[in-house]
Amino acid sequence: MDLERDRKVLADLYRQLRNESNLSTSELCARSGLNPASLHEAMALLNELGLLNGSAGGSGRPTVTSTETALVRLAQQAEQTAVRWLEETIRVRKAMRLLTTELADQYQQQESLAPAELIVGLDHISEVLEDCTELAQDEVLSMHPGPVVKSRSKARLKRNQKVVNRSVGMRTIHLASTARLPEGLALLEEMQESGVQIRLAPTIPFRLIVIDDVMAFTPAFGAEAQPTAMITRGPVITRLLRRVFEHCWQSAVELGTDTQPPQTPVDTPLTGQQASILRMMNAGSKDEAIARELGVSTRTLRRLMNDLMEKLGADNRFRAGVRAQQLGWLK
Repeated sequence: MDLERDRKVLADLYRQLRNESNLSTSELCARSGLNPASLHEAMALLNELGLLNGSAGGSGRPTVTSTETALVRLAQQAEQTAVRWLEETIRVRKAMRLLTTELADQYQQQESLAPAELIVGLDHISEVLEDCTELAQDEVLSMHPGPVVKSRSKARLKRNQKVVNRSVGMRTIHLASTARLPEGLALLEEMQESGVQIRLAPTIPFRLIVIDDVMAFTPAFGAEAQPTAMITRGPVITRLLRRVFEHCWQSAVELGTDTQPPQTPVDTPLTGQQASILRMMNAGSKDEAIARELGVSTRTLRRLMNDLMEKLGADNRFRAGVRAQQLGWLK
């Protein structure tokens, strides 16, 4: 018997049992038009719904439950089911986190290079990246040297939002030229609003994604006609790639920062000392090394560097290097 199809028959039987509790089985069959087997099935279904306690096959008469009581019991059963489902979901989530942590620990403990895996095709790369970012627990780092691909922007924003919503940090570096295009700037600003930290750089060495110092995506340059990504696992390579990212991050500027060259006349000459300082700064030399090279104290060097920064209209080494390059002072 089907509850939806035969609900009028079931409703009529329930009312007969409620109004005339002393009816025999044969009388119930006669009034409901059901044979004994169908009557037994119908009463079993009413019992399952909580409208009866007992069945037609028992020695005693079934006890009729009020509809109000039956509704309360069904609601309680639903609540209990929901609680069990929630408890099971929490248990599975904890187990997944434990397994993810264990997997990360296994990668961290690897002493040798893990084999690389090649992923071919943009769609396949996106699928694998989606799966891998689901495992992120701490931070996802990325560098993007190319232009914004409009057709994939929505999917990227959705993936980023899912990561940020799990309280996983996200930092990304884009080309400064991306922010000069309306669609590129719109994407970056939307990413920033969602919680992604964004910086811009004039050049980026290669595309890179690092997940929790456990896994890294880099481009693979080979004979394949389609875009190809290489996935490497374990700390040996990923920690090295993180250092590359951190170096680029320190050199980049925040989205929204003015990176245009200052209005300093190009014909304003540098002194020989300033040119030497600029050259050594651009090479990455530390203050102490520059001071020794010039034969001055570090205190004097800092004053000279402040004068140079003021001339360049910059407030850090990176911007000083960018603006000096734009002015043609670095060859």
